[in-house]
Amino acid sequence: MRMTRHATERQTWRNLPIDILQLIQSHGAPVHSRGALSVMLDDGTLDLIAEGDIRRRQSLLRYRGVYLVESDNGTVITAARRARRQRRR
Repeated sequence: MRMTRHATERQTWRNLPIDILQLIQSHGAPVHSRGALSVMLDDGTLDLIAEGDIRRRQSLLRYRGVYLVESDNGTVITAARRARRQRRR
């Protein structure tokens, strides 16, 4: 996973484990918003990752709403937690 310096700082500051970010990048729901690609951990993605394991889903629930913003070449620009509903265009 390639990350910019900004993304690494935000990941640390927002207490987001790298393994969670890798799960989001590989399984997350892509959303085009404001000219960028955001990949989000939503309920459907949680179900996909947990594969029916209720305990694993419960442990991942605290990261619901976490998203990555990626550049065209797949580099993670930033990582954040959703504070409000994302606009889709």
